[in-house]
Amino acid sequence: MGDPGERRDGIAQELAAASLEITVTSDLRDATHLAHGSLPEAMVLVDSPACDALASTRAVRGDRMLHGCMLVSVAHRDRHVDLLRAGVDQALGMGASPPEVLEAVNCRLARRRQLMELGGADARRHGAEGVVEALLSQGRLLGVIVLRIERMDALAAALGGEQARRLRGEFRQRLAPLLPRGCELVMMDDGAAVAVDTGGPPLEELARAMVQRAASPLAVAGRELRLRLHAGLAESRGEDAPTLLQRAEVTARAAREAGAAAPLHWSDDMGARVLDDLQLASAIRRAVEQAEFRLVFQPVVRMDRGDPFGAEAFIRWTPADGVTVPPARFVAVAEENGLIDEIGAWSMREACRHAAAWQAQGLRLRVSVNASPGQLRQGRLVELVRRSLSESGLSGEQLAIDLPESALLHDPHELRSTLETLRTLGVGVCVDDFGAGLSTLALLRGQPLDEIKIDRSFIRPLPGTTDDRLAVDTVLKLAHRLGWRAVAMGVEHAAQWSWLKEQGCDAAQGWLVGKPVEADAFLDTVATLRRARGQFTGGPAA
Repeated sequence: MGDPGERRDGIAQELAAASLEITVTSDLRDATHLAHGSLPEAMVLVDSPACDALASTRAVRGDRMLHGCMLVSVAHRDRHVDLLRAGVDQALGMGASPPEVLEAVNCRLARRRQLMELGGADARRHGAEGVVEALLSQGRLLGVIVLRIERMDALAAALGGEQARRLRGEFRQRLAPLLPRGCELVMMDDGAAVAVDTGGPPLEELARAMVQRAASPLAVAGRELRLRLHAGLAESRGEDAPTLLQRAEVTARAAREAGAAAPLHWSDDMGARVLDDLQLASAIRRAVEQAEFRLVFQPVVRMDRGDPFGAEAFIRWTPADGVTVPPARFVAVAEENGLIDEIGAWSMREACRHAAAWQAQGLRLRVSVNASPGQLRQGRLVELVRRSLSESGLSGEQLAIDLPESALLHDPHELRSTLETLRTLGVGVCVDDFGAGLSTLALLRGQPLDEIKIDRSFIRPLPGTTDDRLAVDTVLKLAHRLGWRAVAMGVEHAAQWSWLKEQGCDAAQGWLVGKPVEADAFLDTVATLRRARGQFTGGPAA
């Protein structure tokens, strides 16, 4: 390959064949623009009249955003000393074959990842601040958009490091064409940050286009994934780069917590909300220490006989000031501040204690408790269950673990091992709010499950339209084919109960059946249900 262009193209083909994500350009300015958007791990500089490797090296090493990029040059040997002094990590001769370049890149990448594995998130954060600062210093910054991929932590854990990197690469390639010239996109661990030039479109218009583009399916690791994005916007009004980026991140998080599909703008009220969240997090820590939480229990009833056979535990919190905090509010703050596992452990022990107390009074039924994906990932769930059963004296058959759909994105082999261990203890395993998240038949198949709880969003419109009925009927058939019990969540009206019973739904819970009550009132609730024998004719329970 005597022609530099042929040499460059041959190297690019070799790298691409090795499943590395490749972008090719012969223009230094374009290369820098692309590098700002993707923060690549490596650049290969092929010396040619159109692309001077030494000038490119000096430009990259002089750019603080790209200081972590590994450089391999292909150049005449008389330039190697200057290239190495300028900051090239490895210099190869012009006679280097494409496989030799690939080997050099792979060796350097392997060493770099080994040394910098823990610093990846910090590097991406630094790069995001860098692109914001660059436009800000030129007086050209309209504002910042932060896009958060819903459940990205769970996705990354399920996919593994290499596949997660490919997912981010696919995500970036999909969004990059939407960027007007002058705008910069940088990938972050759970999404992306975009610095928008004053010559670009309004922030909300660009953010909406990106969210819409990202909604179409992505093929990753042999699976089709649909990503859900939440966008936070912060307009530039004289703040520094870190502050603008933080405000956009906080706003994106608020959009996620609210389930908002539309982009949210930063406001001073959000600043007050951040301070409130910090204060609430401190109060939650105190509540954990002082046992201020309590559990309430909602009955689960067999639809064929109207007989209650279980109860689901829900957590409630009324601080010392007497003002009850909604669970959706304090659970979200607890998750953000790493407190949810402590709360979950308390809930498990407390639910087992109450179930054992009911048994001592002659009521033997199954209590289900929610577990977090974090408890699964950190391998603590089995030990927590064993300890809770031992301390309470409850048998495993009287306990069920409700897993959120996101837990199914955990490593399937490790998940199966954990669930099989729980089943050897007699403990039931349920998928909670099925249909509301990311789970699919491919994720469910082969896992040792006992039950799926159909999300209330499917139950609410029933008997509804043909499409409404078809969706629920499909889930029921799936559950029964796989040998699982199907439980309808949020049953509030007699018409819903009647239709579900006709379709062979196994069980139901909701306000028609019974509202959540304190543990000491649950025995009376069960007695009332047994007298009713499944004859529910009114609206929601009072």
